[in-house]
Amino acid sequence: MKTKKSLILIGLVAIVAVAAGTVIGVNLTSEKPMNKQTASIVYINADANDTTVSVKKGDTVNLTLRDYGDGGYVWTITRIDEKLLFQTNQFNWGSSGMLGDFGKDTWVFTAAQTGSTTLSLECTRPFGEKDTCQLFVVHLEIT
Repeated sequence: MKTKKSLILIGLVAIVAVAAGTVIGVNLTSEKPMNKQTASIVYINADANDTTVSVKKGDTVNLTLRDYGDGGYVWTITRIDEKLLFQTNQFNWGSSGMLGDFGKDTWVFTAAQTGSTTLSLECTRPFGEKDTCQLFVVHLEIT
């Protein structure tokens, strides 16, 4: 009778030891949440002209400005530090189809490095005498 109780007790201790080892092993190998910086999208429009905008390294910056194409005007990037902020895309959208409505132009940038930079664009006619209809400047602090 004593040996039967001893065997049961040894069996229970073994089961508890295996269960505890499994729990410890699972906790050690499970993925723990990391404090990684998650990239986000920062939207900038004409309201941000001559302001400072803070973004994080890795963020996507979408700049959208009105397309003044009805007079032959086009936006040109005149200042950008491509080491800190590089352009990944550009597209036109949002035209209603009405005469004179050329929609909006959007430039997509990625904040590649930390630092301060200025992004400048001017809307000019690429032909004839230089005629500027609009300027846009935004200062970016990349952290």
